[in-house]
Amino acid sequence: MRPDFLNHRSFLNHRSFLDRRTSQGGQSILLVLVAIGIVLVGALGFAIDGAQMYAQRQMAQTAADAAAQAAMMSIFDGTNATEATTFATATPPASITCAIASSSTPCAFAHNNGFNTAADTVQVDFNPTVAAPAGVSLSSDAVNLVRVTITRTLNTTLLRFLGPATSSVKATATAAIVTAVSNVPIVVTHPTLASALSNGGSSGITITGGPQRSIQVNSSHATAYSDRGIDLSAAGPNGTGGDFGVFGGPSASSGITYGTTGHYIFPASPILDPLASVAAPVSTGMPAGTSSTPLAYLTSGCPSSGAVKKSCHLYTPGVWAGGISVANDTAVFSPGIYYLTSGGFSNHNNGDLYMATGYTDGVSGTNTGWTNSVLFYITGGGNIDIGANSNATLVGSPAASTYKGMLFFVDRSSVANTHNMGGGGNINLTGTIYATNTLAIMKATPTQYQTLSLGGGSGSSTVTGEIIVSALSLGGNSSISMLLNSTTLYTLRQVALVN
Repeated sequence: MRPDFLNHRSFLNHRSFLDRRTSQGGQSILLVLVAIGIVLVGALGFAIDGAQMYAQRQMAQTAADAAAQAAMMSIFDGTNATEATTFATATPPASITCAIASSSTPCAFAHNNGFNTAADTVQVDFNPTVAAPAGVSLSSDAVNLVRVTITRTLNTTLLRFLGPATSSVKATATAAIVTAVSNVPIVVTHPTLASALSNGGSSGITITGGPQRSIQVNSSHATAYSDRGIDLSAAGPNGTGGDFGVFGGPSASSGITYGTTGHYIFPASPILDPLASVAAPVSTGMPAGTSSTPLAYLTSGCPSSGAVKKSCHLYTPGVWAGGISVANDTAVFSPGIYYLTSGGFSNHNNGDLYMATGYTDGVSGTNTGWTNSVLFYITGGGNIDIGANSNATLVGSPAASTYKGMLFFVDRSSVANTHNMGGGGNINLTGTIYATNTLAIMKATPTQYQTLSLGGGSGSSTVTGEIIVSALSLGGNSSISMLLNSTTLYTLRQVALVN
């Protein structure tokens, strides 16, 4: 009996052991299945919620980029009352958090791109501490940086079973007004004038070479230009077409030939006066220019007598009280700065203008060191008047000089005036024609501005350089050729995303 008893107990113990192992194995399988389920839920949660967060982050970045650029452009252009005031302040304003219904430019653009809702926070900071990227220079504007930060709260789906019920995404963009070195086209600077560029005759203007933007009209008026007869087909760096930009309007162009690569750009942000920082000449220490000296024909730049036997006179730089007036005479100008008060510069009644040869402007003159360059600075209310069957060949200041290629420089605070070029002769001018009041003056007193009238009779006019004027008027029945200088570079302001 002993062996049977022992065998029976052994069998029972063995069976109990097997039952325990089977129970434990079933529990382990359940734990493994639960663990796998949690991992799968987590994986699906990360996939679904992660994809949602990534997509929302990308959309938020697009909205932040658009809001920052729009805010900076509204400051740059002064097109929003709030941002225009911000632009004018000497101290950047405090940060703002956008209300949902806010019409402020960055808030509105964030809303238009699907953000600035109840689930979002849109913060706008002015002039934040942000390092500009290498090679980028910020402008000196009072507000030259705008940062927009968008934060959106999202409800999670499967991840809420494992963790938080919400998550957030954030996007930041910073736009700036930066400086860039570029060519300058013809710039018409008046900020609000109707027909700031106009054609009152049958003449045409042909522009050759220069930068891609051949003409820029800054006026915000809906009819900022009314023109015909502009040929840009040979303009631009490749000579295959140039662009015409206007800020205010009209919305479609007329009377302009663009070539194969030219375009009408509307609205085109203003190109602010690129020569605004060039200081006016100082008359202190300049010699007095009181009279001219007779020159013999074929001497020091005086041409031959020709069919019309005009006398020749040599003019020297300095302060010319009452200005310079040439009539029925040939004026030959030695190099240097001509500081013209009251009377301005006039050439009419068959007067001719030429550059002198064999002279250098030294300490006895205006001490520029120039050998074949002149600058006519016009102050005291005088104007420029070249016309009436005149011939003129003049060369302006060197492009690398303080005066950056200017030939005529009109006092920026001058009273309203019209400057005339053309009139039946052959006009060949090399250098920038600069006749504009400051932006502040033209905004405060819109009627105080400088107009340049180009045109004339049967002759032709060629200007090699740039034209920067308050208003430009084309007239008469002659053709005018503008050869924009493709090598002269200026520092311009423009808007860019920098972060």
